[in-house]
Amino acid sequence: MKDDARLLGPAGLHITPALRATLTETEHDELPDGSHETGVIEWVDYRKTAELPVFPPIGPALAALPAVTDENYTWL
Repeated sequence: MKDDARLLGPAGLHITPALRATLTETEHDELPDGSHETGVIEWVDYRKTAELPVFPPIGPALAALPAVTDENYTWL
């Protein structure tokens, strides 16, 4: 993944490679029978979400948002 990859999220938050290395790589979804299925989390550039089968269908709207970075957002 490129160093400028962005988190797939509602605000297009920039995640550095160092921070991304600390984030989870799997998720555990509960199935109807009470067991769990492990899924792999893939971090992608938020601008590519318009091409993904995301549900609800928010990919195109998410991809149209500007990224939130240190240059355009004041962190509290």
